[in-house]
Amino acid sequence: MNTENKSIKIEKKEEIGVIILNMPETMNALNTGMLQELDDSMTQLEKDEQVRAVIITGNKNFCTGANIKELKEKHPAEAEVFSRLGHKIFSQVENMEKPVIAAVNGYALGAGCELALACDIRIACKNAKFGQPEVNLGLIPGFGGTQRLTRLVGIGRAKEMILTGRIIDAKEAEYIGLINKVVGDEELIEKAEEMAQVLAEKSPIAVRIAKGLINKNQEIKKGLEMEIVSFSECFASNDHMEGINAFLEKRKPRFKGD
Repeated sequence: MNTENKSIKIEKKEEIGVIILNMPETMNALNTGMLQELDDSMTQLEKDEQVRAVIITGNKNFCTGANIKELKEKHPAEAEVFSRLGHKIFSQVENMEKPVIAAVNGYALGAGCELALACDIRIACKNAKFGQPEVNLGLIPGFGGTQRLTRLVGIGRAKEMILTGRIIDAKEAEYIGLINKVVGDEELIEKAEEMAQVLAEKSPIAVRIAKGLINKNQEIKKGLEMEIVSFSECFASNDHMEGINAFLEKRKPRFKGD
């Protein structure tokens, strides 16, 4: 089975469902429409009784984050709506009863890194890059990064990544525990499918219960809600507008703290 919307492509290989972010011209930057299509795709595979494991990947790049041009037009209340949409969908990924594997190629930045964090297992090719560079836009991660990254790599490394906006390569991402495995660029999908097949062969009941118990132990709901509110507050700052304009004008931002 192959289905394709404007920005999301779904492939089904027996018990494995593959979601492909398919807007290579924008490096799979997430806008509202693409998020809604991702929501629909996840729901479709969740309901498909034949599918026992899901892979999320991207065409040429995994995802470079939220669409900056769309963010520029948002006021704080609109930014909160956008953040809540992203949180809803990424929580759907995280809490899906079936295991979800992120197969990361190219850039996974901002919301792209956060999407990978919401998955159960992350496999990356050698050319993959990870980062939470929102601080360079006068923003904070808005789709769960302050909570999920911290729980995955620890407070110290999460603070370094989020506060500096530094982008790291796949080797370092594996070393700090952000990803599970690095593979060759040409074998990414093959290795992801091998892992998905291993998961698909396990008891769906046992997998569902185990995943649910592990997630329940994280207790991040309150922290995620605080992130949404804080993300939207950033949109009232002059620093945010300076960061956005500097990014679009390809120059270094001049932040003043107001």
